[in-house]
Amino acid sequence: MAESDTTPSQRMRPPPPPLYRNTGGEAAIRAVYDRLLAALPYDHEQRLVQTSFGTAHVLVCGPADAEPLVLWHGMGAPGPTMLEGFAPLISRFRSYVPDMPYQGASRSEDVLLDPSTHEHGKWALEVLQGLGLVPGDRQGNKGALSKGKGGVPPVPLHAGVSFGGAVLLDLANVAPEAIRGAALIVPGGLIPGSAWCMPCLLLPSMIYRLLPCSFTAWLALVGMCDEPVPEQLELILLEWRYVAAHSPLPGGNAGFSKAQLSRLTAPTIVIAAEKDVLWPGKAVAAAAEASLPACKTMVIPGRHLPSRAKLAECMEEVLSFWAVSKLI
Repeated sequence: MAESDTTPSQRMRPPPPPLYRNTGGEAAIRAVYDRLLAALPYDHEQRLVQTSFGTAHVLVCGPADAEPLVLWHGMGAPGPTMLEGFAPLISRFRSYVPDMPYQGASRSEDVLLDPSTHEHGKWALEVLQGLGLVPGDRQGNKGALSKGKGGVPPVPLHAGVSFGGAVLLDLANVAPEAIRGAALIVPGGLIPGSAWCMPCLLLPSMIYRLLPCSFTAWLALVGMCDEPVPEQLELILLEWRYVAAHSPLPGGNAGFSKAQLSRLTAPTIVIAAEKDVLWPGKAVAAAAEASLPACKTMVIPGRHLPSRAKLAECMEEVLSFWAVSKLI
């Protein structure tokens, strides 16, 4: 991106610490991204969007004349992974999946966003504006949003998973009018992280990084996944081995305040997992019910990463909720 395309604050921003431990690990992670992208069972295109934070990479697929849906992915699960897991929505919507910056395999330009100033939400809004999904520009000017009348596309629906759920909550603090309806699936940002994360996830993943084998891979995955099959979760395992830094969670370690959460006024379904090692389901549901003005909550059995069958059921619940809310 040319220097003239950046804001003064972006030009003064120091580069983030190296994301990968070594070039070999980076190459292996990017190769898996390429393979997952090539294996997608539907046509897709790749777009580059200029923002004041750098260039964003976005995957686009689904019927060209369908309503827009933006998918915000979780940590370690970039564009192709989201498109693979959300097939029931892809066939119904024109779907956009931005690669989050400063995450493993992401093709967006690396930048370390500051959660204290809602930079994840600001980055997300600029991506939406660059895609033409909401009016406005990088100087912060916002245009009038459409309800879809007169041939103008409606404001997008959104679905955020894990880290992506917190990004969607941050977007609501920056531009709640850019969200027509939402689905938060095993989301971060609603409550503080669980104390069980260290013994059940972080410690096993460190052991796997130091002693990689099939047993330590399974040990690292079993606390987080309903189906801890290493061969199906290669990208996550590679990132645990080779990614040295991580983007901070929007909302911080404590989560968003009740006042900040109340900014998400659009109809929202929150699907939490009962045995989620990061954000336990019952606590997530209680926080959502206490803070989100128009939400439905569900607590599903299982862990942070649901089985494929359970995820498909979640997609049906999302579609049903949006239909009842007269969003589709």
